[in-house]
Amino acid sequence: MKKKGSYRMKEVWNQKLAAAVLTAVLTGSTSVVWAAEQEQAEKPAQEIVITANRLKNTKADTPADVTVITSQQISDRGYRTVTDALEDVPGARVLDAGTPAFERKVMLNGDERVVVMVDGRRVNNSMGPTSGKSTLDANTLPPVSMIERIEVVKGGASTLYGADAVGGVINVITKTPEETTGTVHVGYGSWGTQDLGASFGGKVNKTGFQVGFNRNKASYLKYKDTNGDTKKWNGQSNYTQDALSLKLTQDFTKSDGLTVNYDYSNLEGKLLAGLYDYSYQPNADQRHTTKKTNNVGIKYDWNRDSRNSGYLQAYRNYLNYSNFGAHNDGEMNERDWGIEGQQNFALSDTNTLVAGLEYRNAKVTHKGLYNSGSYNNKAVFLQDQWKFAPTWQLNTGVRYDDHSKAGSRTTGSVAVNKKFSQDSNAYLSWNSVFRAPTTDDLFWYQPSYFMMGNPNLKPETGNVWSAGYNFKIDPKTDAGIKVFYSNLHNAIRWASDPVTWIYAPINVDKEKRRGMTLSVEHHLNKLWDIDAAYTYVKVNTDKQDGNGYVRDLNYAPNYFQAGVRYHDTKWNVSLTGRGGSGLSGEKYGEHNYFTLDLAARYKFTHNWTGFANFYNLNNAAYAEYSGVFNNQDIYPMPGRRIIVGAEYSF
Repeated sequence: MKKKGSYRMKEVWNQKLAAAVLTAVLTGSTSVVWAAEQEQAEKPAQEIVITANRLKNTKADTPADVTVITSQQISDRGYRTVTDALEDVPGARVLDAGTPAFERKVMLNGDERVVVMVDGRRVNNSMGPTSGKSTLDANTLPPVSMIERIEVVKGGASTLYGADAVGGVINVITKTPEETTGTVHVGYGSWGTQDLGASFGGKVNKTGFQVGFNRNKASYLKYKDTNGDTKKWNGQSNYTQDALSLKLTQDFTKSDGLTVNYDYSNLEGKLLAGLYDYSYQPNADQRHTTKKTNNVGIKYDWNRDSRNSGYLQAYRNYLNYSNFGAHNDGEMNERDWGIEGQQNFALSDTNTLVAGLEYRNAKVTHKGLYNSGSYNNKAVFLQDQWKFAPTWQLNTGVRYDDHSKAGSRTTGSVAVNKKFSQDSNAYLSWNSVFRAPTTDDLFWYQPSYFMMGNPNLKPETGNVWSAGYNFKIDPKTDAGIKVFYSNLHNAIRWASDPVTWIYAPINVDKEKRRGMTLSVEHHLNKLWDIDAAYTYVKVNTDKQDGNGYVRDLNYAPNYFQAGVRYHDTKWNVSLTGRGGSGLSGEKYGEHNYFTLDLAARYKFTHNWTGFANFYNLNNAAYAEYSGVFNNQDIYPMPGRRIIVGAEYSF
């Protein structure tokens, strides 16, 4: 444990650092107009984003906090997984329990209610094993070798994307087959780690395909405890995770065609869910976990390059989770299927209307842990995008949901954007929320462990506000200031009844969430780049006793990201630091932490590249999931580890 004096010094230092960054950003803003007017010799093309508005817009024309991660960035920065990439997004956090037995959760603007899509189709689940409000395990996303770009939209987007889009939306866009290309990589590292994968794609006439496979293995896991000792996880901790993605395309004309997607993942291992004392449970060290996803989608789109484009798609998602051994929890299954359609209408040169409809059905089955149940949701939405002046844009939207368990509701959204240059804009947005309970909330049934769902839950409703300013301090320096605020009524949280000891979901009157993100990126020269970001989040929940609010202690209120990158014709090297401060001693063994990751790639030839990834280079003891017992984090993150390998591309 850290000493109180050390903790206070770090807290003061963190406050000074945040103030210094804010001052630098604000004072630099006076040069925005000057920077916008400078003619740059090598000005990059304006980046196009789709997810934020369901329409093609440049980032500077988009009234939202948007980050785009390209396939080139994924390669250059040595990202091994989608979550590696998301961890570098300002305002985003990936919470890892240190073992694949638990899901890896993504938070945007401090909120777990995030819609995640692959090629525009929803892949969120409604069933566990989840904790909190997350409805997706990011471990199940496609291999990075399949990905063309990742679009991250932070802030409320419930009008366009429905329930769970309170914190934002993530859209993983896979590669569209064109010319014949492929990669094969092999990596080995600490603790018997293996990272093997391949991807291949091409197009013949009007028919294309892209396929990717990845295998990750580990023989055991290690962590550093709060006493500074490096230990192996209790019992067995070996696992194997396989992932397969397939994409088939058939063009009928230059502007319309059919796409079929298939994504599969399978995790198997003898994994404990945390550093609990299982001495009273027989065969705890033989606990066997499996987690499978099996998702398929088909999409027909038309008028692709036109402002009158549209599509119709259907999907089916399947999740299977089984856990045998210590708990003998048995097997849980969820089957989702849905139909979605969208049509864009160009009303004028400056006005476009987006109209869409959605239907989703989710069904869970389980003997022992679930009262088998299902729900469905039908929705229609409209959004009007109007450029009412050369540099001004107004987006207004409305949505109607009819949920079989939570009733019906109409929600709306308004967002305004001011564009100063292709690199500079300011925006303000409001979005109302209607979020229904998940199947965990409704149907969980485990009386032997005093855990019960609540079929009488009300839906979460409320409002989400976001505002931001992106600008250039000078021609080589980009900066951003983002603020967010949400106020939810009937927020759902799990709590223990002091009389019955039953742990069950309840509605609390209000949950307030507010915070900010400061970010800066500076290009020192053609070889060196540096970046930094600071995110502050505060979550308050109504105490339900008339005595105000209590702060949610499951989050680090202060989160820091910083990186330095070197790149030339042969080398790509990234050193990234991440840290949190102000964590509660009631929920965490460590009040503050800081960890370093290093990724290096060296191009031997046009086809051959070597790579090395060092994780937790400074071997820090820390946790991202809350939970503490005897001053020790129950879910410690892995200690220092390395993976090295080679990649062949053609």
